[in-house]
Amino acid sequence: MPLLLKVLLLLLAVNSVPALLGRFYPGIGDDPLDGNRTFSDGRPFLGMHKTIRGFLSGILTGGILGYLMGLSLAVGLGAGLLSMIGDLVSSFIKRRLNLSEGTDVAILDQAFEGGFPLLLVHFTAPLSWQNAFGILLMFIFIGWVGSRITKMAVTTLRKSPPRVPPMVRSSSRFREWRACHTALSPFARLLNFENVIYYRWFMKGVFKCVGIYNKGEKNALSVRLKSVNLSFPTLPPAFNNYRILFISDLHIDGLEGLAERLIDLISGLEADICLFGGDYRMEMYGKFTRANKKLAELVKHINTEDGVFGILGNHDCLEIAPELEDSGVYMLINDSYTLERDGQFLSIVGTDDPHYYQCSDLERAFDGVPENSFSILLAHSPEVIEYTDGRKIDLCLCGHTHGGQICLPVIGPLFTHSRVGRRFTSGLWRYDGITGFTTNGAGSSGIPVRFNCLPEVVIVTLRHGHYHGTA
Repeated sequence: MPLLLKVLLLLLAVNSVPALLGRFYPGIGDDPLDGNRTFSDGRPFLGMHKTIRGFLSGILTGGILGYLMGLSLAVGLGAGLLSMIGDLVSSFIKRRLNLSEGTDVAILDQAFEGGFPLLLVHFTAPLSWQNAFGILLMFIFIGWVGSRITKMAVTTLRKSPPRVPPMVRSSSRFREWRACHTALSPFARLLNFENVIYYRWFMKGVFKCVGIYNKGEKNALSVRLKSVNLSFPTLPPAFNNYRILFISDLHIDGLEGLAERLIDLISGLEADICLFGGDYRMEMYGKFTRANKKLAELVKHINTEDGVFGILGNHDCLEIAPELEDSGVYMLINDSYTLERDGQFLSIVGTDDPHYYQCSDLERAFDGVPENSFSILLAHSPEVIEYTDGRKIDLCLCGHTHGGQICLPVIGPLFTHSRVGRRFTSGLWRYDGITGFTTNGAGSSGIPVRFNCLPEVVIVTLRHGHYHGTA
């Protein structure tokens, strides 16, 4: 194979593999390379799209493929490293230009990630300056055409009508269907690493051995009522002092006494609307009957003027949606519901799970939302910010992280199970003009214990005025 073709294929592979891994293996190594740090201009240093997984996979691809093509391992690894560094340089420049993450900029996107490794190959292999420049031009052209085709394909897929059962408004949740129609054998489910081996055997055994398991269970039942007060200049005056009862991550069948504690806590509470943030059951597969029975009893004790709305989380398979609606929860799955008072609008926009199933479709969810409406995005995980793309969202309410659930003093959460930074894990946050709040959740996942992170039910009060937030 001619050297020119080898080098071109190497560059294309180094810059394609990280994107493919992100598509097929989300959640693995998705921590931002810049640690969510900001530059002196207040903007992200690199952004969330530049991950540890992407950086390392690009380097390894260069080394492995370069070696297989007959280049030395050092040259291949060096080319991969320099290409990734070039990619970071272009991202840094785009952040300084205040361009949104994922924005394609012809030439800038390819010049550094192609030019840096070509310098190395020029000085270590018989590659003339003319040939190196020719390869760079081809790399820029192919990269630009590839990004155009990819965007067109994604846009077409998003606009295509979803082929799903008419009983629920959702998109491409085949993995959820499998979760309800459990395809795994009982033996395979028993050996599920995360749910059984790690949580039930290892972690539960560790906590019991050190004598703190019962304390962790007691903490998990100590659900508190938290108040969050938010002021927005964009809030219609007709919705001033609007109160939202926000409950997420119930896992209501995972701990005896939890449902009763929640009923005691919410009985008598005054709110205008109730929003459920997903993850109603403890397991990720099997029957929903027991959890739904407890949830239906809880809903009976919720007294709101505008009703009870919910979304699906990563523990919730597709077919539980009709059961939830039978229990009194109006499901918003990439859908919205708009309230009107005195000719003014407030829209509740519910998106599908952005974490595990990754079926979040904001374009579809916001379809039909009045342009002058105050919008509240209800999403299971703060990872939904990866899909907002500058969309006007006044408030985002989410959960999923449990605030870490098991936190160490000073260090904080051991795990957040989220691709976004820790500042989005719990409490109030701001991102790209969006005010957000991530709740610690009402229940516990995996193992029903909590340490240094109490569960909570939240009352969010919206006020008309200059932006201000307290939690």
